[in-house]
Amino acid sequence: MQRSRGFSLLEMLVVLLIVGLFSALGVAYLDAGQAPMRQALAQLASEARSQAAQARHAGQLLGLRWNGRSPEFVRWQVGRGAPGWQVAPSRGAPWPAGLQPDWPVSREPQVMFTPSGLARPVSLTWRWAEGRQRWQWQADNTLHIATLP
Repeated sequence: MQRSRGFSLLEMLVVLLIVGLFSALGVAYLDAGQAPMRQALAQLASEARSQAAQARHAGQLLGLRWNGRSPEFVRWQVGRGAPGWQVAPSRGAPWPAGLQPDWPVSREPQVMFTPSGLARPVSLTWRWAEGRQRWQWQADNTLHIATLP
């Protein structure tokens, strides 16, 4: 009687386990470039929503601007000397170097949160090497985020 020379069930399971391990590592490696960018944008979106709520409930003028290296929140100060925009302390992590908005460096905020809502609807796009995200603020301080190819 001749024996069939095929693979055993155990050998097939070992091969499938190795292929699954390599594919999981490959997916994790390919997504690692976008993870810090998406985390930074998620944290910034959360802070922007809280700034909008603070402006509405505390009756303050707050804004978001780009300083060339990172986004920063500013507050309108009246009092000592001439009125102007003062940088609010940030509790965020370091900003990823490759993440840039489509708006220029400015001393004035591009997004202004007021007690009655947003000063004007704003749309901006965040760019990095592997992707883009579009942010659109509506007049009622709602933020809509769309991931672009």
